[in-house]
Amino acid sequence: MSTTMLTLDGEPIALQSMRITAGMQFMDADQSGQTSATSTSEQGAKAKELDVTGLIPFKEEGKLARLFELADAKAEGGQRHLYRVGSLLAKSIKVRQAKFAGRISATEQEGLLAWHIQFTLREHNSVPEKREQRKAPPPPKVGQGTDNTSKTGSSATTPQGGDSQDLTWFEENVLKPADDFFS
Repeated sequence: MSTTMLTLDGEPIALQSMRITAGMQFMDADQSGQTSATSTSEQGAKAKELDVTGLIPFKEEGKLARLFELADAKAEGGQRHLYRVGSLLAKSIKVRQAKFAGRISATEQEGLLAWHIQFTLREHNSVPEKREQRKAPPPPKVGQGTDNTSKTGSSATTPQGGDSQDLTWFEENVLKPADDFFS
């Protein structure tokens, strides 16, 4: 008799000898160039992953078929289905929602008359991702353009040394007087 250690949307995933391994990857890039320095730049924490392995006996092939159906399920828009994950390990590391990621495999184990199952669940909307979403974007800097934008409306110095706006003849002789009149 196996104890259910994992549920997806409340549906128990019953594997014999089930093992769930949690992992998280921290991305960084080497900044040492050609030197032997050890400096790196952090590129953030990636989503947590739950690697699940276990056995399904040959006589319970319906369970194998159902597991592959769950892995292949699509949500609206054709994306993989997002599951609520129930597991003590998932709860401990605060993984609430996950999708199947990478691959799912079933390998025949003749001596055991069972399939050895392996699959990965990748966290959706992870804590680091939520933190990034909560960060307010820096306010746009007014008056600064890029090399590809024109400088219309910015301050410029006239040949006589006085400060005036860089205006076209039409702007200077028609629009500016009208704007000054209505202001």
